[in-house]
Amino acid sequence: MAHMTQEEYQQNKKDVYFTTGILAVVTVVEVGLSILFEKYIGDPRWILMVFVTLASLVKAYWIMKVFMHVGHEKKGFIFTILFPFVFLVWAILAFALDGLHYFEMREILNGIFY
Repeated sequence: MAHMTQEEYQQNKKDVYFTTGILAVVTVVEVGLSILFEKYIGDPRWILMVFVTLASLVKAYWIMKVFMHVGHEKKGFIFTILFPFVFLVWAILAFALDGLHYFEMREILNGIFY
């Protein structure tokens, strides 16, 4: 088992505090924009959804980098973690868009035939 020097410990501690600050700021901005958007802007809601999605990806990056210690790994190992994550995000988007298309086509066909 490798032991950490005092300098490494202090640097890791700073990284954790910095990451916690980033996560807190991004979360406060997300919640604040959601409240303001709901109260004052209303439509188009997709702008808020895109922002929250991107902010969540930023938070996921920082959590994986610091708290899951992926930032200290070799690039090959990082890519073995990153590629499945990117594929998962792509699959969620693809299935959501396909479901949206199916819903729209069903509405169109119901209007034509009924």
